[in-house]
Amino acid sequence: MQGKLAAFEARGTAVVAVGQGSGAASARVASELGISFPVLGDPDHAGYDALGLGRTGLFGLTLEPFFEAPGEAFRNLRQADLRASASRRSDVRRLAGALVVDREGRIRFLHRSAKTTDVPETDALLAAVDALGGQSAGAR
Repeated sequence: MQGKLAAFEARGTAVVAVGQGSGAASARVASELGISFPVLGDPDHAGYDALGLGRTGLFGLTLEPFFEAPGEAFRNLRQADLRASASRRSDVRRLAGALVVDREGRIRFLHRSAKTTDVPETDALLAAVDALGGQSAGAR
């Protein structure tokens, strides 16, 4: 997302991420990763639950990613913030999502990850923004 941030900004779109920790913890991780867009916190997972974002099982968390894309799985493991995942607020089994919200606050695109490796391409989010014809408020 960071690499195509200019493409979102050129469309008048704000990019916001939501992490599982507190706002301060999420901002710290974003800073460490070189993310320049806002990263908010959802320590009680209320937003995750409201969007119907699920959780994976032990197999989906540990072995499945290595069967599907071993190189990517090892890269992700090396980059993982294990201290953050040990936090009582963190749920390592929680699956991600991505959405585009219009200016009126309506969800116009929602991707619910079915597994840990299921992340939409940034171009799919840009296409969803383009489909709104300038009516978007942001990709999250």
